Amino acid sequence: MNQNNPTIGFFKAVQGAFTDDAVAQIKQRVSEQMNATIVDVDFRDGVLIDGKVYVGEVCLNDFDIYFWHDTLWPAKTGSDSYYIHLLRAIGRDVRVINTADSTEVVNDKLRAHELLRRAGLPVSGYALVHSESKAGIAQAYEKLGGDVLIKPRFGGWGKGIVRCKSLGDLHDVIELAAGNSGRQQQFLLERFYDNDISEWISVSMIGQLPVIGYRKPLSIGNSDWKVFDPDKRDGKGELSVYVQPATEVVELAKKAQAAIGKDIIGFDFILTPDGYKIVDENGRPGLYAHCLKAAGIDLVDTVSDYIVQAARS
Repeated sequence: MNQNNPTIGFFKAVQGAFTDDAVAQIKQRVSEQMNATIVDVDFRDGVLIDGKVYVGEVCLNDFDIYFWHDTLWPAKTGSDSYYIHLLRAIGRDVRVINTADSTEVVNDKLRAHELLRRAGLPVSGYALVHSESKAGIAQAYEKLGGDVLIKPRFGGWGKGIVRCKSLGDLHDVIELAAGNSGRQQQFLLERFYDNDISEWISVSMIGQLPVIGYRKPLSIGNSDWKVFDPDKRDGKGELSVYVQPATEVVELAKKAQAAIGKDIIGFDFILTPDGYKIVDENGRPGLYAHCLKAAGIDLVDTVSDYIVQAARS
């Protein structure tokens, strides 16, 4: 890497605390601190040719570092994502923030849960079942305590999560979903835990720095057991409330970030009688301006410093 005058590819859509001004300041600070050339380029506009990604005449594999932060929705791109292939190709030659592998994992709740479990973290109990295996469904239901959630592997905002307190209800929901699709399906199940929903907390991370903890108002989805915002009424976080995460939650979030490896990521926690459980992993976590202010975090400083440190490492 050319550390004296690096070329840094940059893509960040304006969103939330990433205002036009904040994005411009981040690029300016990185450029000034490293005497760097910043190239605005969205890798999603690219084409992969002979192992390298091009956007017009710009070859992204020639950068010294590539920073991007947005969402690649699996529901829109599919599990075999064209964009992930582009990111992975760039990453063979360039330090990418955020990597293809970590992005692919965090978009898939099964793979993310498995990584956290292998790392010894208190992730929700889970099972993957097939719509045609009634015996397997019954076994998973029993192993998960007889009270389960059906949860989309690729989803967000609490959408599509159904609680089943009986095996009959579970079979009915699976048969309905599989029947509507017209094909056999796999379903992710999670153990339901008794918890105080008012203690739900989400922690947003940039690297190993837990920048904020926050809670969403429970009234959004009118549920007494899940945070549910199907209409994205709090899409910009105005209704969310800053919360200082407990030390235990901070340590768990750091270990979870290290296990998945995504540079910018968030984790949702519930407090159960057995302690905290990680119930969700977020590829584009809440980075809300009022919460950042309450936490004493300057987003411009934090992101620009992170890019500079990555470029110098």
